[in-house]
Amino acid sequence: MILQPQAREKAEKEGFEVSVAKTSFKANSKALAENEAEGLAKLIYRPDNGEILGVHIFGLHAADLIHEASNAIAMGTSIQDLKLAVHAHPTLSEVLDELYIKQLRLMLKFLVQLKCPLQSEPG
Repeated sequence: MILQPQAREKAEKEGFEVSVAKTSFKANSKALAENEAEGLAKLIYRPDNGEILGVHIFGLHAADLIHEASNAIAMGTSIQDLKLAVHAHPTLSEVLDELYIKQLRLMLKFLVQLKCPLQSEPG
């Protein structure tokens, strides 16, 4: 997992773009019920292929939530695949779901600008 400046440096060296998606805990039902709406989740990723480069989570149960993202990075899971995961309601894990939704919207916008079709693996 890397920080945004490190990701940008790596991207510059390797010739790819880096994007960031952010969401807050303020719209999360569980955080509001716990009166803990102060929190932020940030995703650093490659918009061309959905590779997760880094994730930062600050807020209620951040130590519990970061495991999904760190496992995804370790396993090479794309954000497109993570969006298919079920995030129960009302739970804090919906913060991650919202982050993936925002990222997919940004990624689609990026690909449309490039006029590049989404690549999928055969099979």
